[in-house]
Amino acid sequence: MSAYTLNKMLREINRDPGARQRYFADAEAFAAGFELTDAERSAFLARDIGALYRFGAHGLILRPFTLLQQMPEPEYLRLIRE
Repeated sequence: MSAYTLNKMLREINRDPGARQRYFADAEAFAAGFELTDAERSAFLARDIGALYRFGAHGLILRPFTLLQQMPEPEYLRLIRE
């Protein structure tokens, strides 16, 4: 498992407008630049927030990522608690 890499990737999307633009243009190509497990990559591409959290995505990095997806807080909390 590569929680560090997963968090680094999400943080880059959150903080870097260029990275965010590349992510929204082609998430698969963006993810290809990071060493993730197949399961992590699949969860990222599916925007499976619960799985990303279980794989080690930190809540303080994951929540801003979900805000970019326009996910309401109650939905985010439900997904990470499941």
